[in-house]
Amino acid sequence: MIYKRQAEIPISVLWSYREFKRDEVPAPRLPYINMYDVDEVTGYVKEHGLTPLELTVIKNTALLTDGNHRIVAAKRLGYEVVPVEIIIHFGNGVDYFYEHTLNRFLPIDANLEAHLRKIFFLNI
Repeated sequence: MIYKRQAEIPISVLWSYREFKRDEVPAPRLPYINMYDVDEVTGYVKEHGLTPLELTVIKNTALLTDGNHRIVAAKRLGYEVVPVEIIIHFGNGVDYFYEHTLNRFLPIDANLEAHLRKIFFLNI
């Protein structure tokens, strides 16, 4: 079972939960897949705006599972907060993610926990 909610979260809170550090290591180029680098994504975001990133939460861990290029682009463009679709998985996530992806999830720190509490528990 999953539960979703959209919110805005500061980049500084999400930054350490990136699955891939696209500002440090570019995505590999494969000739049969149309992929974009951070510079191209930054140009697109500048022109069209930012679509929500995806933060997945499983138990007491979290990972930015979609939006690794866009968060870098947003930071480059001076965004302080970004739209995020937060997906809470009830269970261990094995039905949705490969083990190597689950191993990338990081413990939720106090800062992210405070934002999640505000978002899901109406400012309690």
